[in-house]
Amino acid sequence: MVGMRRWLSVLLFGVLVLAQGAGYYPSKIGWSWTYSSGEVQTLVRDESGVLVLERRFPNRPVVADLLRYTPDKGVLLEGILINGREQRYSPALQLYPQPPLYIGQRWGGRSRFNNQSVALIGEVNRVEGVNVPAGRFNAYVLRTSTVTGGGGNVVLEVYFVPGVGVVRYATTDGAIDLVKLGRP
Repeated sequence: MVGMRRWLSVLLFGVLVLAQGAGYYPSKIGWSWTYSSGEVQTLVRDESGVLVLERRFPNRPVVADLLRYTPDKGVLLEGILINGREQRYSPALQLYPQPPLYIGQRWGGRSRFNNQSVALIGEVNRVEGVNVPAGRFNAYVLRTSTVTGGGGNVVLEVYFVPGVGVVRYATTDGAIDLVKLGRP
């Protein structure tokens, strides 16, 4: 078992070194991800260090996440834009931890959004090979749980590939897979 872990660590280190050159968390304007749900996510602009990630669904209004990439805290969700109206988290909510990811890594935090408390807890559970329409990847499987003061709870498995982004979102209801990746 120890030999297997050591081999896996060496393999993951190699993947991480290659991914570092592409940007661990893709953050250049022009990146886009098309998912099997019909959603298209695109990094469209930088507003004073906050990246705007538009989420487009067919026949629905555009929603955008306001993301800040930091070397010490990873990726922070500053707020969202709905129909051009900005709504902020106070403080920003940590979506992804400081890279590189490793199995067992945990993160989380509490925030307020629209006068309601929000808590997010995440953990890197495992590395898993996954086949999606966009290709085959070895992904970190991140399990996140988001709880609101109003009693809402969302548990999600996010299949994340360094230098690529999210290739699968999975819930108990099924999975949404990456169909097409657009690089700047």
